[in-house]
Amino acid sequence: MTSEGPRRHGQMKILLTILCAKNIGKKDFFRLPDPFAKITVDGSGQCHSTDVCKNTLDPKWNQHYDLYVGPKDSITISVWNHKKIHKKQGAGFLGCVKIMSNTIQQLKDTG
Repeated sequence: MTSEGPRRHGQMKILLTILCAKNIGKKDFFRLPDPFAKITVDGSGQCHSTDVCKNTLDPKWNQHYDLYVGPKDSITISVWNHKKIHKKQGAGFLGCVKIMSNTIQQLKDTG
C-alpha cells in the first residue's frame, strides 16, 4: 500500500495491490476453485473485484486499485470461488482478511 496525492473529503488516496493467495483451502472434493478477490472499503461503498483465476489453489492476480480511505475506514479483502457464488447467498466463500484503520495508517507509506 502506498499513499498517493490529494485528499478527498478528508480521505487519503492509496494504491492497493492484490498480488496472490497461497494454499486456499479446497472445499470441493472433485474440483479446484476458480478464485477471485473482492476488495471493499467498509462503510464507503467502494468495491472492486480481481479477475477470476481458473482451477487453482494458488491464484496470482497482481492487480492495482486506487482507494479513498478515511481515518477510521478499514479494508476487507475476501476470496470467493466463482463457480459457487451463484448457487446461494454466501456460497463460494473461501476466506477473508480485514485491514483495520490503524494498520492502514502504519502501512500507507511503506510501499
